Amino acid sequence: MINILYTIIIYPITQILEFIFLFSQKMFKESGISVIFISFAISVLCLPLYAVAEKWQQLERDIGKKLKPKADIIKKVFKGDERYMILSTYYRQNHYHPIYALRSSFGLLIQIPFFIAAYSYLSNLEVIKNVSFLFIRNLGAPDALFSVGSFTVNLLPIVMTLINCFAGAIYTRGLPGKEKIQLYGMAGIFLILLYNSPSALVLYWTMNNVFSLIKNLYYRIQYKYKHYLLLGFFSAACILLAVFSMVKYGYISKAQKLSSICLFAAFIPWIFVIFKEQIFRIVSIKYEPAKSLTVFFVSIFMLWILFGLFIPSQLVASSPQEFSFIDDYTNPLIFVFNTTLQIFGIFIFWPVCLYFLFMDNVKKYFSVIFFAISVGMLINVFLFPGNYGNISINFVFDRAPGHSGGKILFNLCVLLVPLIASFMLYMLKIKNIILIPVSLCIFSLLGISTVNIIKINTSFNELKTYYVKEQKEIQEVSPVFSLSQTGKNIVVIMLDRAASVFMPFIFDEFPELKETYSGFTFYPNTVSFNGYTRIGAPPVYGGYEYTPEEINKRKDIPLVEKHNQSLIMLPRIFSENDFSICVTDPPYANYNQKSDLSIFDDYPEIKSYITDSQYTDLWLAEHDLKLPKTGDIIKRNMSWYSLLKGLPLFFRQPIYMDGSWCSPESGQRLRLTLNGYAVLDYLPRLTKITDNNINTALIMTNNTTHEGSFLQAPEYVPIITVTNYGNTRFAKEHAYHVNAAAIRRLADWFNFLKRENVYDNTRIILVSDHGPEPNFITKIGLPFNVDQFNPLLMVKDFNTSGEIKTDFAFMSNADVPYLSLFGIIEKPENPFTGNEISIERKKEPLYIAISGSIHITGKNDNQFSLDPKIDYLVHDNIFSAENWIPASGKK
Repeated sequence: MINILYTIIIYPITQILEFIFLFSQKMFKESGISVIFISFAISVLCLPLYAVAEKWQQLERDIGKKLKPKADIIKKVFKGDERYMILSTYYRQNHYHPIYALRSSFGLLIQIPFFIAAYSYLSNLEVIKNVSFLFIRNLGAPDALFSVGSFTVNLLPIVMTLINCFAGAIYTRGLPGKEKIQLYGMAGIFLILLYNSPSALVLYWTMNNVFSLIKNLYYRIQYKYKHYLLLGFFSAACILLAVFSMVKYGYISKAQKLSSICLFAAFIPWIFVIFKEQIFRIVSIKYEPAKSLTVFFVSIFMLWILFGLFIPSQLVASSPQEFSFIDDYTNPLIFVFNTTLQIFGIFIFWPVCLYFLFMDNVKKYFSVIFFAISVGMLINVFLFPGNYGNISINFVFDRAPGHSGGKILFNLCVLLVPLIASFMLYMLKIKNIILIPVSLCIFSLLGISTVNIIKINTSFNELKTYYVKEQKEIQEVSPVFSLSQTGKNIVVIMLDRAASVFMPFIFDEFPELKETYSGFTFYPNTVSFNGYTRIGAPPVYGGYEYTPEEINKRKDIPLVEKHNQSLIMLPRIFSENDFSICVTDPPYANYNQKSDLSIFDDYPEIKSYITDSQYTDLWLAEHDLKLPKTGDIIKRNMSWYSLLKGLPLFFRQPIYMDGSWCSPESGQRLRLTLNGYAVLDYLPRLTKITDNNINTALIMTNNTTHEGSFLQAPEYVPIITVTNYGNTRFAKEHAYHVNAAAIRRLADWFNFLKRENVYDNTRIILVSDHGPEPNFITKIGLPFNVDQFNPLLMVKDFNTSGEIKTDFAFMSNADVPYLSLFGIIEKPENPFTGNEISIERKKEPLYIAISGSIHITGKNDNQFSLDPKIDYLVHDNIFSAENWIPASGKK
């Protein structure tokens, strides 16, 4: 119950604190200043709340002062039940209830959730630990400025309390002693609570008290135009921030955007002040309590359903199994319902609190503004969804949100329509018409969300039938596959999304790797049959019979069966020819996001394992690194993702913030990279070397290159805060870093194989199912990214030596089965079709599925949805536009 209340009440405030802290860190790059900036920003944001609270407190004082004389007489004359009855009657006659006395505590009550949020956030903030600021040695620990004997004195909490008492003395001047005792008592409580707290938290509350002192002094000033002084101070601060941004960061686009926002914030209040009467005349609306309250509640309810249930359930329903069995969270619906609670706090709890806190003259604008917001966000979700590519389990897009100025302007113009329409409907007094379309939207969103939830639960129930039994907690690294010193070894490693175009740059950055990769041949002129794993992986494992074009020819067999055949084909051939065969992480086995190893149940001689993410926590422990758990990342970022979908295009990039989602904590992206990286790093320990005369085969899938993260150059190792990005052309590209890391860790393994006398008798094939989605190198004027269809292919045969060579022969990743079996098994056949495995198909142009769904749909589908109007044929040289022919022109 406490967790639920925290999620609803405190979590929204912690996210505001987090956003402000990160904004300040980006600006000033100084944690201490960022803490002060948080305190300043929260104080400014809360000024309207304190102003309203002050009005309620003053109202309570005035009523209390008015009723006090007669109430004192009643208390003096009467006793017991008689006193109670007479007092109750007296209060009722004056439209007063004793519970209204709580209104005098509104100022303190407002502070409590903000204090809890600050305490929760700053006490656990990793980036401030061991960071100094001015005289504070460590913001993550008590200041301990001096000692008296063996007793350590924390000075900052004492200074905080003195400032608090001084501010309270000014505020309570002329007020009853009850209120003075209340404030001084709270100051003492905060001293006790914060005395041994981290300095950052005490600094935050100290500055909060400083701003409170300034506010109290401001209210005591008897000057007619003091409000203009406050606005002038605010505008000057915004202008200074804009100038600071331009001076520090120059004329880059981000600095320009920030400066524009600051300048807009600086002058917009003055426009309101100057044209105040005209604005109120234009937007003047009548307050009708019942109707306004109804529209307000319907609007915030729609926002809650849209962002708390519809968008999260849509996301999870698109790939339920990907969100299943994450850390201690088994059912993916946990993440949906957690987001529902978070959004309930943002769009229900706090708006309702504010609605009833403010006076009637403000309430009427609440309903119209929230109605406009609900319609505007609905428009953004469905008309401006954004095309950002795939999104990972850690909420990292393939393409960071970014939009042209024209599209942003068009979006803002469209959003003006519901705002203007809302005020028009209110001024024309036809609010009732609002309820019909909004109610229809709510019922539609609830209906779709219900279907999504049923789909998620059904998919989860299918998954748990096989996945639970495979879950084993890894306590130590032990061998899972063997290579022979005397037999022949075949190793195929599929590096998902590995970029062929980066290889020359990686080997130029590390010339020593050319010798480490001795005997290898690099084939840059290699094509993939699709830009995504679902369609691009089957040819890697099954050859040309499992290209999208050939798969579609066998119309009587379900896609899932053909996909499984491709994954089983090579292991089965090796097994039937007396190889000791091991398979890891077969992609989309049984068309499940989490590989279903049950596809090998009929082949007990084939050993199969899940390695992805199994060694991550062990690797982190061994390297003394702390990263947020995947489940915690999902619980945090899913609500941000929901909100991003409804925000104007202008705000999406600042919210996404390169995959950090407004979090100053590093490592959200890194964990996904580590899920595969740890496996590559542990390869020497995962490999058992034997001296028996048994032939072995290893077919491994690894996702290191799929999940982009910045790593510490030159070794390209995972680290929380990267300080060296390297000096290459692609130093600031996540994709380059993970590709370099994979190549370096494999180099370490190859050196291990050489030391164990296994390298020469091992055939090694490094391949990817497709290339990266962003276009890094190849730009030849085609309407798609050629790099995405240019997979990695590197081959080392038995007993080959010499520095790595480059061969521009036309290849495809469907050549892998033939390359694996060549010279080992004479005329190998696909055991499922009886056809010989060959590469003869390359003699004709290859059909490349530029189209094709990237998501797994029904398991009963028999064909891919290919579109010859979009797809191409290619031959000979993929880097020449002339060799790409529209498939619609195929004869």
